[in-house]
Amino acid sequence: MGLLDDVRVLDFTHVYFGPYCTMILADLGAEVIKVEPPWGEVARFYPPLVGGVSPVFLYFNRNKKGIVLNLKHPKGREIALELAKRCDILVENFKPGTMEKLGLGYEDVKKVKPDIIYASLSGFGLSGPYSNRPSFAPMGSSMSGWYRLTGDIIDPEGPPIRPAEWHGDLDPGLWAVIAILAALRHRDRTGEGQLIDVAQLDCMIAQTGVAITQYTTTGKLPWQIRKEYHTLTTFGMFKAKDGWVYIGADPRMRDRLCRAMGVESIESTEQLERWVAERTVQEVVDALVEVDVPVAPILQINETLEDPQVKARGIIKTVRHPTAGEVRLPGFPVKMSGFEAEIRRPAPQLGEHTEEVLRSLLGYGDREIEELRKEGVIN
Repeated sequence: MGLLDDVRVLDFTHVYFGPYCTMILADLGAEVIKVEPPWGEVARFYPPLVGGVSPVFLYFNRNKKGIVLNLKHPKGREIALELAKRCDILVENFKPGTMEKLGLGYEDVKKVKPDIIYASLSGFGLSGPYSNRPSFAPMGSSMSGWYRLTGDIIDPEGPPIRPAEWHGDLDPGLWAVIAILAALRHRDRTGEGQLIDVAQLDCMIAQTGVAITQYTTTGKLPWQIRKEYHTLTTFGMFKAKDGWVYIGADPRMRDRLCRAMGVESIESTEQLERWVAERTVQEVVDALVEVDVPVAPILQINETLEDPQVKARGIIKTVRHPTAGEVRLPGFPVKMSGFEAEIRRPAPQLGEHTEEVLRSLLGYGDREIEELRKEGVIN
């Protein structure tokens, strides 16, 4: 039994941003029906392929049912609206205006399902001078200051740097989930649905909130603040004999750090760098853990998977896929006393649940399904 097992989601999303949002809803128990075109969504084919499927697709689309609908065919649109009538939430992340052209915009769906929670995910939102621009994750991350701030940590006069993973997709995906769950709570109390407008740029500005607020209150950019206030750096990455560690010793912890190093005081960052460089990663970690200073080895992914803490927490799950075989992937990361999220099914094969959904939700029979197939509405 899932926390959202009485909730049904109609999922028109693709790539990272939208599928991450609907994956979380599925992990929480919602019935998520992913709609793909007859040729499949593009993330199915991101290399490298395993068993003919991209690991990107395998991760973002677990726990979902997959159906095929040709939305450009009048009958495809008709079926989509019939499904929307039976759903609580609709999520899409097409370029603004696309769903309206298909006859599946918020106002179209609201006519058949007045209390629908309709989440529209896009690069710049449904309003403003950039609303019609196409976007991927780097657009919001670039314009929000995220990439510039990352580069400035290394060199304020150097190039911007893109951090690992696509935060401009994943972070807004989390904000979308938060808004959807809040809208569900509101609908439970009032019976009212609503349109949710999630822009990558807005969300990445929110994720850059501390730096922005520092600037608006002090007039100083983050690198200027660091230069002014942090002459001695004991918080950051340091190179050991056999790898790297991250030390998080804030000013309150200097005495503890000195105790671990066996010195009375730390006169310079270079002094700490030399102390770390003379030791292995494990020696540094052990010494600082002993004095209660936050520290962590900087691991490669293969090392992460073997870490005792990671294994003890059970975050890595295994699911068997029909063509990709046994797939290990991160599961739902939050533990709750009254609910344990599970990977109930692997990412669907293309159109795997089309007939099941048409039969169980819309009451279609063999002849109707075969006719739809002949007309190119489904595969």
